[in-house]
Amino acid sequence: MTHGQGRRAADSGGTVLPSRFKSLLTVVRWTLNIVAIVCIGLFLIEHRAAIRQAAAAFETRTIGAALMTILIGLLPGAWAWQRLCSHRLPGVTALNGVLVHLRSGVGKYTPGGVLTFVIQQRLLGGHGATPTMLIQIFAGAALAACLSAGLLSLPAAGALVEPGGDERWTVLCSVLAVLALAGAYRARSLLARIWSRIGLPPPVPFLVATLLFAGAAGLTGLHLAVLGAHTGGGTLFLVSAYALSTIAGLVFAVLPGAVGARDGALLAILATRLTPADAAMVALLSRALILAGDVIGAALAALVSHLTRPTQQLERAMS
Repeated sequence: MTHGQGRRAADSGGTVLPSRFKSLLTVVRWTLNIVAIVCIGLFLIEHRAAIRQAAAAFETRTIGAALMTILIGLLPGAWAWQRLCSHRLPGVTALNGVLVHLRSGVGKYTPGGVLTFVIQQRLLGGHGATPTMLIQIFAGAALAACLSAGLLSLPAAGALVEPGGDERWTVLCSVLAVLALAGAYRARSLLARIWSRIGLPPPVPFLVATLLFAGAAGLTGLHLAVLGAHTGGGTLFLVSAYALSTIAGLVFAVLPGAVGARDGALLAILATRLTPADAAMVALLSRALILAGDVIGAALAALVSHLTRPTQQLERAMS
């Protein structure tokens, strides 16, 4: 390998995944997503009469309160992304980083989330952001979000393993999770080499971001507790169900907003504790409110960016 080839390989974050493997992975993801959408449709058709009755139980103020928890939950997630961003782009202020993340949130509803990176590149291009940097930040955010969601999802995972059982498994799962985290930390150098070997850019540090994403998942998950307050599912289970479903969404990140995959996972989890009609209504309202939250968050971030533009330009000039 020549020096120029080595330089290009380093800039790209290591070796690249074979195009045939990436194509196969995309086909598998889309196939599973289509299957999930079909299953959701069949479920809704089967229980359509009960769903119409359950819809009448939801009040406007309940939906408004659930939307508010989603909007509040956007903030720690945006702060976590900003902290990851600051490792690669120290010139980006905390406020600007948070606003960029919120404004790019709607991009995940495009195939592969391409629009997210386009928006971030446009907004951070003046700070020297490159596609590789943005992918590294995304990788760190995805790892942190999966880790935090995995810890929060233990109660829902237990409900899938042992429906209606007691919660002794929670202690065991928590101990196993702590041991797994300790082992992963001890083997972090090996994991970093494996991560690079499979062709992905090394993620930026994400320890603090994990805690922030846990707060984001917990706060956002409260919208399910609000929506399902009358269903008897319990706050802990409903928040945990949201966290567990977000893992499916992150795995299927190549899909537009993971629509179908996350919703199917959430519906399946909720159905272990709730009636089919309540599970369907809560899952449908959850998707609609999360989409509304992302749109409102992006709009508010764009407004704040416009109002604070002179201050941001002054800070950039001084730096």
